[in-house]
Amino acid sequence: MRRLPALLITLLLAASSAGVWAQNLSMEEKLAAIRKSLVETALEGPTKVTATQWIDAQGVLRESSSFRSGVEVRGVRVVGYTTDSEGEASAKLQWQDSSGKAAGKTAGGSAHAVSSCKPMASGRMQHLLGLQWNVSGRFSAEEQNLLDELRSHWLKQLGGAGATASLWRITPQPRSEGRSGYEQALLGSGSDDLPWLLDLTVVAVPRSEDSNGGWTNAENRSPMLAEEIARASPRINWAFNMPAMVRVEVHMRLIARNQAKPVLTLSTPMTLIAQDGNWGITQLSNSSRAQALELAQNNALEMYKTMVCQTVVGEVTQALGKQFRINLGAASGVRVGDTWVLADASKLPQRALEPGSAGQTVMAKVQYVTEHYAQLTPTAGPAQNVQTRWAAWSAEDAH
Repeated sequence: MRRLPALLITLLLAASSAGVWAQNLSMEEKLAAIRKSLVETALEGPTKVTATQWIDAQGVLRESSSFRSGVEVRGVRVVGYTTDSEGEASAKLQWQDSSGKAAGKTAGGSAHAVSSCKPMASGRMQHLLGLQWNVSGRFSAEEQNLLDELRSHWLKQLGGAGATASLWRITPQPRSEGRSGYEQALLGSGSDDLPWLLDLTVVAVPRSEDSNGGWTNAENRSPMLAEEIARASPRINWAFNMPAMVRVEVHMRLIARNQAKPVLTLSTPMTLIAQDGNWGITQLSNSSRAQALELAQNNALEMYKTMVCQTVVGEVTQALGKQFRINLGAASGVRVGDTWVLADASKLPQRALEPGSAGQTVMAKVQYVTEHYAQLTPTAGPAQNVQTRWAAWSAEDAH
């Protein structure tokens, strides 16, 4: 029994020394640990093996095999490193699977699904959403003022929700449609390559042919406000000397870069009614403003449920020798000195079991940061293999 405390002390010292040693890993050792964990991730799913045999021109039998894991991973983040009793390093990964849920692998342990998605503990890395505001339909000058106020309230709610949760930031997305290659090269900037697009389109709900009939199907899609109920009376012609009123639908789409299918699509009907007796710029009535704020809050909540399960992942937009650019910058929380893993996400970790897959990962460090992009230089791995559209995964040690 006297030997038990001494044994515990020895184990604790061994664990402590292993943790300290893990923090002092070189870049090459960290990259090797990440590659090892990616292979272990690939082994978690069913593996499809395809073998091909043929005889070449010299009559020699040739054989080629490919291994593809059933694991579908959208985003990866390295959250720590550790070493075993023999000093072999492993990386602790956190990834997002194809269903949008977060999962993780402890070093030397098995993968497990996370029951409830949570933001990263540090809260520094955030998604950057490029906003495009579109108006479809014909609106009068008064109605356009109501749409401008609606835009202001919605952006305040959506942006405030992202800031409160430290999940996302919203910035204007420049339009590049119709630009020639020369114009894009001349006018293009880092803001053209934002990781996310938040598309808000306001569509006018068509009026029915009956002038007293209101708007087609509008009553079935949203509750009537007090002003609408008063106007619905058949005994009075409200066509003259009444504040502007228009019914619209706000279509919200959240689209990840290089993905055709939106990760979130919402359609929200609402009624915009101007204040009565307002002789200045047309403004929303109190009830319309309250409705707009409530509906914007509901959409912000749905957006939170979606974004909280999304890993912050960048993309290589330029690969020039040993200089790389990713589409994440200071607005996303990137800082000079941060370490990132650049990987061919079309092959890893799904095809991590194939020979040569290790060459599809490179570790790089941030040397220069702007608002919307960061410049990196390689620190480990074959830099010459890096190509545009490779994924950029954070490799910061969270411990």
